[in-house]
Order: sequence, then C-alpha cells, then structure tokens
Amino acid sequence: MLRTLLGTNLMIEQKGRQAFNLDTILLANFVKVPAKTKTLMDFGTGAGALMLYMSKKTKASIIGIEIQEDRYYQALYNIKLNHLESQVSVLNQDVRKLEMKNVDCIISNPPFFKVSESSNTNESEDDTIARHEVMLTLDELIQSVSRTLKFGGHFYMIHRPDRFAEIISVMNKYQMEVKRVRFVHPYLNSHANHVLIEAIKNGQPGMVLENPLILYIEKHILTKEMVDIYGGRKHVT
Repeated sequence: MLRTLLGTNLMIEQKGRQAFNLDTILLANFVKVPAKTKTLMDFGTGAGALMLYMSKKTKASIIGIEIQEDRYYQALYNIKLNHLESQVSVLNQDVRKLEMKNVDCIISNPPFFKVSESSNTNESEDDTIARHEVMLTLDELIQSVSRTLKFGGHFYMIHRPDRFAEIISVMNKYQMEVKRVRFVHPYLNSHANHVLIEAIKNGQPGMVLENPLILYIEKHILTKEMVDIYGGRKHVT
C-alpha cells in the first residue's frame, strides 16, 4: 500500500505494520537533531519511515541499520521513491556487530517486549522480531549505541513506561546520561503508555522531565498538540 507519510509531502510503501505507526510519529516529533550533526543513524529502521521524517529535520547524512532483509529492501525502495539517495542510505546489518564509531546522533524505535512477554499471538515472524527482543535486547541496544556514538553524542528512543527504571539502569551502565524525558498518555487521566527519552554519551547529570503529551481529549478527538503533530507542524524544523 502506497501512502503519504503523515505530516509531510513524502510517500511510503507500507506492508502491514512495517512502515510507520504512532510510535514512529511520536519519536520523530521528539527528536531535536543537534545543529552540527554530520551523521545520524536509525537503529532498526524497518521500512525507513523515521529516516524519511529526519530528512525533513536535518541536512545530515542519514544511515539506517536493519537486520531483516525484507524490511531492508523496503527501506531501500522508500528512499528511492522519494529521491533521497544523496542523503539517506540503509545497511542490512546487525547493530551489535556495527563497526562505525564517533557518530553524532542515533535514533531508535526498538523492540518493546521481552521474549517472555506476549503482545500479539497472530504476529508474523518478522513482526515478532520487530516487537520482541528476539534479536536485540535493551542491554544490547544501549551497549551498541554507546559504542557507536561520539563523546557527547545524542541518542533518542521511544519505549514502554513500565521499563523506565530498567532503561535508566542500562543507560548508566554504558555511560549514557538521560537528559530529557516525556511521558505520553492516551487521555489526561490515564496512565502513560509510551516514554520518549533523550540521552547523551558521557553527559553531565541533570534531567528535564517535560510536560506530558496527551493524545486525546476524548475518544476519537485529538488534542491540539496531536493535531499539530499529525499535520506536520511540529516535526519539521
């Protein structure tokens, strides 16, 4: 299915859940690419939606890393579809074995669920790999991020609030200092169901907890901020 990448003039071919979803849009909005960034990497790029969003936010070279071959080819197709070959590329690699160093910025929408957890019993194998820590655990992700980033490099991710304490612990283990956090709530009076995190390699202590992002006023009625995000007015700088 060919569709517009929400909030942009870009196009993306979507197969099932491969292209993008709310997680993608929330993370794209949250990322603040540092002005002097020369190289930005997307760990687990899938079909490349996050990279496409980032092409609207930075002139830096953007490199996606995707271990699943079918999703890698889908990302290649979407890059060519939007004529972004001069800025955006993708590698069919395992981030745990990546040899690149001193990268300025990394973003990731990683698997949320541990292997022991269930999320959707009807998932295909590639969806299971994308959503569960079958091939990449949280610890392996953060270790790979820390090894690849330069001193002072920035990392952005989206994850589950119930794993926030674990995330902080693993970040500290690999010299990643959490600097900015925003919790996302479906409704004003509901528990958070996402957390957005910015961390800096070897950063100084000090974390900013941003105001929560509320998705809906009531069922099917978006808040003004979400209307702006979906309309593209908040994830293009």
